[in-house]
Amino acid sequence: MTVTSRRIFRYWLLLFVAALGVGGGAWLLLRREEARLTARASTTEAARRAAVESRARLVAENVELFVGDVEAGLLDTLAESPAEGLDAFLDGWERSNPLVRATYRCTLDGHLLRPTGSATSDEARGFRRRFAAKLLDNPPWQPRVQSEAVAPVLQADARSSSLADSSQYETRRKVEANVTNVQSARKETQMLAKSKSSYAPSVARKDRASDGFERDELEKKSSNAPVAMLADHRGWAPLVADGHLHLLGWLRPAESSEVRGVEVEMAALIARLGGAMPSELVMDEGYALRDDKGRVVHQAGKVPEAGTTPTARISLAAPLLPGWEVVAFLAPAPMESSAGFFYIGLLLTGILVTAILVGGSLLLRQARLSEADAEQKTSFVANVSHEFKTPLTTIRLYSELLEQGRVPEGPKRAEYLKTIGRETQRLARLVNNVLDFSRLEQGRKKYHRESIDLTALLAQLLNAHAPRIAESGLELKRDLPVEQVSVVTDRDSVEQIVLNLLDNACKYAGAGGEVAVGLRSLTAGGVELRVDDRGPGVPPGHREHIFEKFHRVDDTLTAEKGGAGLGLSIARQLARGLGGDLRYAERIGGGAEFVLNLP
Repeated sequence: MTVTSRRIFRYWLLLFVAALGVGGGAWLLLRREEARLTARASTTEAARRAAVESRARLVAENVELFVGDVEAGLLDTLAESPAEGLDAFLDGWERSNPLVRATYRCTLDGHLLRPTGSATSDEARGFRRRFAAKLLDNPPWQPRVQSEAVAPVLQADARSSSLADSSQYETRRKVEANVTNVQSARKETQMLAKSKSSYAPSVARKDRASDGFERDELEKKSSNAPVAMLADHRGWAPLVADGHLHLLGWLRPAESSEVRGVEVEMAALIARLGGAMPSELVMDEGYALRDDKGRVVHQAGKVPEAGTTPTARISLAAPLLPGWEVVAFLAPAPMESSAGFFYIGLLLTGILVTAILVGGSLLLRQARLSEADAEQKTSFVANVSHEFKTPLTTIRLYSELLEQGRVPEGPKRAEYLKTIGRETQRLARLVNNVLDFSRLEQGRKKYHRESIDLTALLAQLLNAHAPRIAESGLELKRDLPVEQVSVVTDRDSVEQIVLNLLDNACKYAGAGGEVAVGLRSLTAGGVELRVDDRGPGVPPGHREHIFEKFHRVDDTLTAEKGGAGLGLSIARQLARGLGGDLRYAERIGGGAEFVLNLP
């Protein structure tokens, strides 16, 4: 390896190390960024799920508040019912309040006093069929179940904490809007639940009208009183009958020996529970209120089909609506493809590193080619100088001998003059090759195309160089057509190609004994000119390179046959410049065959 090659290799090695450093650093940065994106996506998804669960809890609390408002309002109205004319009041209340399905009176041990067994209405008979036995077997106003009535109140303060759990402003805004809607709906439901029967004794109505201020104060005190104070006197019991859930409220007035109660119209209650569902939703969220059978009674947003696992499931308080639940669904957010980002970044980094390495390799290759070209040119200069020196030395030697008169008259003098002429022609061919090579390399070669008779041109050219071919020990064989073969081409270029091929045969095929020149027209158009010999041919390893500039099979200065390695290169470039081509083929029977095709 030369000094220049070592220097180029060191530069390329530095570039390779730098490319590996860039690639390794980029890979580490990409891994860190991928981990950051993955962590951020996980945190975002966890925050979304937490927000959805928080809103689901808020919906459940709103539903419980709705049911609690209905129950409290109905019991408050029941507590205000007059002792005189109670059955008439209850009948009118059933007809006028859509939240009341049926009313009843009962003894403390659970025997129904109202409706009576002789009741004629379907609702009355249905009530006795559904609940007579249940009330008798397990009166719900027993102390062991009274404490369940306080459950709705214990849930009331959770709403503010659930609002504080949301970390996003947009979610808080929508939750606040939903709370406002729920409060409005609750107020309407409370007014409806507290609405009384249009029937009441005139005396009682008069007393209430004259003492309205005291009644309002009593209602305020009653509504603000803790539930625990009323636990021994009122409550609610969720009962299942005929495969359906029913809500029965009961009230035992102070110092009374009987219990009065009310059954909630579940259809009306369920219809009003829609006000507890959120009205403004974040995209890809869905909420549903499901009953104890798993059926959706209200929904908001995108709720998938049954069988889909919900994101959050919040059960309602058992004393209110046992088995009921609020479920929330959250569509998976399109995850930021951290893996895709990593692989794309890795691909771009790989392209960058590859570009650096390929660029460095190309620079190294170009430097090596330039070094090889420089070596070839150095060898070419040496060979050309050697080629110039040989004919010049011969010409100088013979011319001095003739000038000094040291050569006698006669055949010897004529032979010397002939040698001088031959070496002059050789020197002229060498100079022409160098000039043609220079023009071809610079793209300044000009072709003067004209119509010529190729048969006549070859005959004239072979006649002129027949003596030189014979001196090389070769027999010239001609295979030229009798008729005229006309082509439009450059005369000087064709002569230069043929002379280079003949000179090549004289140098290397002298031991073969013959050189054959043939010409024929092609049926597909164009002509084919062949120059064949019986020399040693071209070794297989050099057949693809003999048309390259400066290439010689033996490129040493002490080679048996001289030359600059330009003849065949110039011949092919001239042939292609004329629109044809020059190729080599191994001759059958031994030797070399050069085929020139011209259009």
